[in-house]
Amino acid sequence: MSRVHDLQGKKKILHRIFIILFCLWIILPIYFVFVMSVTPGIYISGTRYPALVPREPTLNSFRALLMPGTIDVDALRGDTARPIRIFRNSVFNSTVVALISAFFGALFGVFVAYSFDRFTFPGKKLTFLLVLGSRLVAAVTLAVPLFTLFREWGILDSYLPLLLLYIPFNMCWAALIMQNYFSMIPEQLEEAALIDGCSKLGAFFRVILPTARPGIVAVLIITFLFSWGEFLYALLFTMSESARTLPVALSMFIGEFEIAYQLLGAALLLSVIPPVVLGVIFQKYIITGLTSGTIK
Repeated sequence: MSRVHDLQGKKKILHRIFIILFCLWIILPIYFVFVMSVTPGIYISGTRYPALVPREPTLNSFRALLMPGTIDVDALRGDTARPIRIFRNSVFNSTVVALISAFFGALFGVFVAYSFDRFTFPGKKLTFLLVLGSRLVAAVTLAVPLFTLFREWGILDSYLPLLLLYIPFNMCWAALIMQNYFSMIPEQLEEAALIDGCSKLGAFFRVILPTARPGIVAVLIITFLFSWGEFLYALLFTMSESARTLPVALSMFIGEFEIAYQLLGAALLLSVIPPVVLGVIFQKYIITGLTSGTIK
């Protein structure tokens, strides 16, 4: 018995060590970005390893990004006025694009998933595979034909090309998640609603959607995060400050001859705040929507 207890004790210790190392693997990069954001650039440029303790820490980078006119951007090294301006505009652009694409992507995805789960029609399996398989195509392979198409339509450098891409992409993820979720909702619930006088559409809105609320919230958060962090298409299809989104704006702090490390670190930290806040607030719905899908 003592050997069994010793073995179990060693397993617990190894498990805790693994958890600690995994947490450090996640937290340390964020901590180094924070150190970079509060350390003047003269102490960062040319260093091989990131510092564990910031030297002469200052919040000038955050004030420059959040409070226009309060900080002399020239004192932060490099040509930083334009990236700061782009960053401020990009926060609004990313918010608009992410909210619209997440809403409509989740909306269409819910209808697609419900149709595939509840209805039978010719070519159902093939159509569903095509819908999901469209997300398996590498994004870079579509870049050139899409750029040519959008240029012919005259919609480059606007929200429209991003929305035309993000909404179908989000719809595919939403359909995949919600199809599995709808399959776990008993059809007897709809039948009971139909017996009580509801139409098929009424049963969907009054019974199915409220039951599937955790899955829908999870889909909204996931699609929002995809739209918030997508970089390739946002870089290719937006050129001006009025249309660039946040991931592209972050790359602007990396200049041809110099990198604005302090501002880049502050911008990175500010850019992850919305996803983290959403994850914390809707954590229960995300876990329930992605793991269970069952009805109590």
